[in-house]
Amino acid sequence: MRIEEEEYLDDYRLRRKKFIYDRRVHHSYVFSAGHQFYTVIVGSLVDEDIFTRIGYEMPNGIPFPGNGMAEVYFDVFDGTDISGDFRLVQFAGLGSAIVLQTVSLALISHFETFNVGGFVFQATAGGVVDRGRSISLEETYDYIFGLKNEPRYNQHTGLPKKIPRSLLPEELRAYKHVVEGRACYAILS
Repeated sequence: MRIEEEEYLDDYRLRRKKFIYDRRVHHSYVFSAGHQFYTVIVGSLVDEDIFTRIGYEMPNGIPFPGNGMAEVYFDVFDGTDISGDFRLVQFAGLGSAIVLQTVSLALISHFETFNVGGFVFQATAGGVVDRGRSISLEETYDYIFGLKNEPRYNQHTGLPKKIPRSLLPEELRAYKHVVEGRACYAILS
C-alpha cells in the first residue's frame, strides 16, 4: 500500500493519510490514546452497487446519497502502514471514552473535508465481543450515536449514571439494522 498524501490536522490532533486500496480511495486517521496508537480507516463508496455488494443497505425510504458514502474501519495501528485484521479492540477504564470520542472527531473531520453523504460500518453484536463488558458494544454504539438515551444505573450502588450524549453533530443522524449477529450502522447527513 502506497501513501498518496499525508497531513497533520492540528484542529483534531490526527494524522490523515490517503491511499488507494481495492480501486477505492481510503483515508487513514492515526492517533494515540494512552500508550497505544489507533487508526480509523475511511473508504469511499461512491457506487451504490459496490455499497450493496459489500452487504450494506440504506435505511427504508432514504436514497443512496449522490455524493456517496464512506465505509469505516477501526483498529490498533502497528506503524507498518498495512491495515490490521480489524478484530475487537479492548480498552481499559476510561480509555474507551477517549478513543471513541477521537474516532468521532476523525469522522467529523472527514465529513467536513470531503462532504460525504454519510458513513457506514458493521459491528459484531453479542457473544465474545461483550465478554467482560458491563455494557454491550452494540449498546455503547447506540448511546454514542443517539439511538438510545435510556437512564443507566451503577451495578454496585444502584445510583443513576449520567445519560451519555450523542457524539454526532446535529446535521448527522444514525440508523441501525441487525443482520446475522452484526449491527450495521449508517450515519447520514
